[in-house]
Amino acid sequence: MTLTIQTAEDDKRQLTLTIEVDEERVRQAMQLKARELSREIKLPGFRPGRAPYDIVVRRVGEETLRGETIEDMVQPVFEEALTQADIDPYAQAMLEDIQVKPLVLTFTVPLTPTVTLGAYRERRQEVEPVQVTDEAVQEALEHVQAHHQVLEAVDRPAAEGDVVTLSGTGHLVALPPAEGETEPAEDQVLFDEERLDVLLDPKTLFPETAFVENLAGLSVGDQKAFTITFPDPYEPDPEHAGRQARFDLTLLEVKKRELPPLDDELAKLDGRHETLDELREALRVELTHEAEDTEKERVIEEMVDHLLEGGQLVYPPAAVELQIDDMIEDFKNRLTRSGWEVKDYLNLQGMTEESLREDFRENAERLLRRQLVLRQFILDERIRVEAADLDPLIEERVARFDNEALRDSLRNYYRSGQGLEQISGAVLSNKVYERIRAILRGDAPDLAALAASDEEE
Repeated sequence: MTLTIQTAEDDKRQLTLTIEVDEERVRQAMQLKARELSREIKLPGFRPGRAPYDIVVRRVGEETLRGETIEDMVQPVFEEALTQADIDPYAQAMLEDIQVKPLVLTFTVPLTPTVTLGAYRERRQEVEPVQVTDEAVQEALEHVQAHHQVLEAVDRPAAEGDVVTLSGTGHLVALPPAEGETEPAEDQVLFDEERLDVLLDPKTLFPETAFVENLAGLSVGDQKAFTITFPDPYEPDPEHAGRQARFDLTLLEVKKRELPPLDDELAKLDGRHETLDELREALRVELTHEAEDTEKERVIEEMVDHLLEGGQLVYPPAAVELQIDDMIEDFKNRLTRSGWEVKDYLNLQGMTEESLREDFRENAERLLRRQLVLRQFILDERIRVEAADLDPLIEERVARFDNEALRDSLRNYYRSGQGLEQISGAVLSNKVYERIRAILRGDAPDLAALAASDEEE
């Protein structure tokens, strides 16, 4: 018996699905339900499952029998209606109403979001190649050098270049209340440690301030309270510009720092190279890859911003709830890995799971919108990841390891399950980046030609 179906879509990609079930179908289902109940209840004079329909109805009541029957019918009727009306839900539907007689079920069905992108292919922008400066390579060399440093405790006052162990506190002094504000702002914590090793280098430790100068000359056990003023402007942290910070610190230990010389022996200490030139070139390649990854992320994010500005998105509220579900699940997994019980953490924060969901809501909607426009970009640009695209990146990733057995193990990891998902995502990201660059240069492939190529395949 065919269902009678009515649909109406609202402006949020939600479908009101109304299903009317023929009374004869309900009656037949009630008879089957009565037979099932007759096996479970004792009816004098009848063997289990053999009691007539009328006897069962008198025993349990027609209203109860109809209610239990309808409860069993809801899901199969809903699924049948989806097939009959060719509806593909984006998320779990909600049963909004049940009219018992005649049986009419009303559902709200979330539909797939619709995204229409603007004229993003008209966008043009200079695409500069990534460059790594000699200064950046030198800084990376110095990090390698510092990794192999030798520290030795000394019995003398601290000096620049030493590593000292500090305890104490430091606060960025709060700004005075703005006009119209009555509540004073609180100081911002900069330092609150029982033991922390720091290098007394005025170029890296609160640079352009007297912080290191105030500690140089102190001996073990000395305590000092002092104030520093950040210059304005202050490039390392613009929020600190022109402001004061107060510290109350105790010096616990002074260590002399010896660095290995920048020579071929340092390259050998690093374990992968024979000469300093080889190490320097490897660091340049590594820094170039890092810079390329950063640039790729920046270019993609900027295009997503542009797509959001010119695009039109319509999505059901359930899409946001699904995004929150994913974020909550990830949050719980991270808590568990950190050794927390989720309930204990929420209790400590004075939160419920519902309030946690609300905290995630704004960010979830922002992420959803970004994901939707990027997905539509990939679809419109007909960007796909083929099996042949994976091998070059897999080989690039395993090449850094010398052990052939380990390389084979990693190859297998990247060809299935989570590893395949990870490497496919990286390939897709690279393809998206290259397509965006082509669009910005004005030499992207013709969309009509891409569509024709897809049809030929």
